[in-house]
Amino acid sequence: MNDKIAIIYGTRPEFLKIFPVVNQFRQQKKDVFLVNTGQHDDLLTKMEESFGIIPDARLAVQSLDFTNSNLVAKLINSISDLVHKESINKIVAQGDTFTVLASSIVSFMEQKKFYHIEAGLRTSDIKLPFPEEYNRRVVSLGTDINFAPTELSKTNLIKDGIAAEKILLTGNTIVDMIQLILDKENIEIEYQNKVFITAHRRENIGQPLQQISRSIMELANENPDIIFEWALHPNPNTRKIILDTFNSEKPENLIFLEPLAYVETIKRMAVAKLIISDSGGIQEEAPSLRKRVLILREETERPEVLDCNCGILVGSDPNKIKSTFRQIWNDPKAYIFENKNNPFGDGKASERIVKTLLI
Repeated sequence: MNDKIAIIYGTRPEFLKIFPVVNQFRQQKKDVFLVNTGQHDDLLTKMEESFGIIPDARLAVQSLDFTNSNLVAKLINSISDLVHKESINKIVAQGDTFTVLASSIVSFMEQKKFYHIEAGLRTSDIKLPFPEEYNRRVVSLGTDINFAPTELSKTNLIKDGIAAEKILLTGNTIVDMIQLILDKENIEIEYQNKVFITAHRRENIGQPLQQISRSIMELANENPDIIFEWALHPNPNTRKIILDTFNSEKPENLIFLEPLAYVETIKRMAVAKLIISDSGGIQEEAPSLRKRVLILREETERPEVLDCNCGILVGSDPNKIKSTFRQIWNDPKAYIFENKNNPFGDGKASERIVKTLLI
């Protein structure tokens, strides 16, 4: 009897990285059972529709009243019930969300094989970022095959005591995803007089985000010929801080964008000269788009982006944000990233993953 393979996801970033794997199953005309846990609801449903995906099961676990612990408990119960009902043998999940954590716990307790896409990312602090760093460290302990996106992530897993035979270096599936979109949409890489900005991470909420906002305001005021496009996040806490900081002082060349569809985000990043963001996903996407990114964080679990000189850590320090921007803006050698050796892979990660899952 063939193993029944389930890919479980619950957030928008997870979907972006599992879609190339699902697409690879489709190309090979192989079955895979898709489970949307509903950790992100409206945003994720719209994204599924835009890519022609209809999950086989929706768990709808999210609630505004949940604590983190409540959410994990409900995820574990819902996934466990589904695994038994559908006789699932292999479980695949991506990243570092509560959906991944719960999926790995169910797999271990029910003695099902678990496969972790994007395994081995690490920071030096188990609470930074919270709770993602804890999630990914715990998940690695019970994973049957860790799909490591880079050599460094493979090394991290080995340092954690994970056996080498449980690790497969695949590359990052986001490279596959970017290439799919660039080809399908006929997107050309350009360097227009534009900056693309996002900021939403939990550790930046509060004073750090206020400082970031003021820095962007100053840069926009001193560069009226540059268009600053700031894509807002749905999180009401981040939106309020950003909009309150600008209030009635917003420069005309600063444009706030409502949450964008993923393809539209890629289109805007593809033509920007520079990206400023605290997003982990954008750090991985930037090399494929040949862009440099100012990273609004003190530390990154993707140091490969620093090693290849595609990303620069600026945190929320206004002086560092502004001085780094000024330093690289007018120097093509500084703002154009030549990705001859993309640190996140060659665009064939999904092929390697599916080949392993079908063994």
